[in-house]
Amino acid sequence: MAIREALAFDDVSLVPVYTEVRSRSVPDLSTKIAGIKLKIPLISSPMDTITESRMAIAMGMAGGMGIIHRFMPVAEQIENLREITYVNAAIPRVAAIGIGDDELGRFKELNSSGLLEALLIDVANGHSSYMQEMIQRVQDIAPDLNIIAGSIATAEGFRFLAELGVSAVRIGVSSGSICSTKIKTAFGVPTFQSVCDAYDMKWRAKNDYSNVLRRYPITDYPNVAIIADGGIRYPADFVKALAAGADAVMCGRIFAATDETPGEVTDNAGIKAKVYRGAASAEIQQDRRGGLKAGTCAEGVSTTITCAGPVQSVIDEFCGGLRSGMTYANATNLAELRDNAQFVKITSNGNNEGHAFGTRRD
Repeated sequence: MAIREALAFDDVSLVPVYTEVRSRSVPDLSTKIAGIKLKIPLISSPMDTITESRMAIAMGMAGGMGIIHRFMPVAEQIENLREITYVNAAIPRVAAIGIGDDELGRFKELNSSGLLEALLIDVANGHSSYMQEMIQRVQDIAPDLNIIAGSIATAEGFRFLAELGVSAVRIGVSSGSICSTKIKTAFGVPTFQSVCDAYDMKWRAKNDYSNVLRRYPITDYPNVAIIADGGIRYPADFVKALAAGADAVMCGRIFAATDETPGEVTDNAGIKAKVYRGAASAEIQQDRRGGLKAGTCAEGVSTTITCAGPVQSVIDEFCGGLRSGMTYANATNLAELRDNAQFVKITSNGNNEGHAFGTRRD
């Protein structure tokens, strides 16, 4: 068996290059996801402790996107979308569904509401026949609707979804901070590596290399967006994901304790915290289905995180890091960041050397 290397965010660093970008105010952070123009490449995750209307509004007002989770009745999901329009009709209105007949029924109601701008089809393994079937069923009903699909972990998974006609692919399997898929099933690829592989596939589809250099057949999907999801702890991870080829980054953990999340607040001796739990955790399975199905195991965990204040402070920290990083890459936009990025592999000592006192995050 040939075993290849797979790199994580902590395994690499970006090399500073000659720059003519004189100010952090110069870089343009805009991107386009599922037909929606964003001013910043940040998306809040469709988790029941992360994104409902309040978070989606805050993300949209900041120039990003929030995707309304699917772990609620569809009428409530529609009301979340309606609440967004009450505040500002320009804020992205995107909601998630799963797969199967019940979730198709959910989509039909969401679509009939006239509020939906784009749709996320949200499953653990998007490189699958059941994902293909669900995409086709949605397309039969709403052929012009922009679809985000995922998650996947490989170049082949990206190509599979891109060729089905989706607008964006969510990339990342088992790297989330509350995901236990890797330790329960042994399957998963670091998000950084998955993004690199997907972007390699996308780049080769766009640039007609010779048959000798081409790893994959040329196909017509250079405009399918890549969304990196999982493993983002620091602004540096955000920058690395975008430099590796992502068009935007989806996050849960960095937003989990902010004021705008719907997570339950706990109080332990005056220390306020919010619940943060994975979609495949035992807790959410208990709430939705009365417990885990026989013969299955939970592939997510639940925890609490000390409350952190408004989400805008997190957005400012991460976008500030990105702007600064782009000056080191002589980049005025995200395309130039990708073109100019030079990665080096580093040792654990090299990674440790990069941390200032008190900056490590789980």
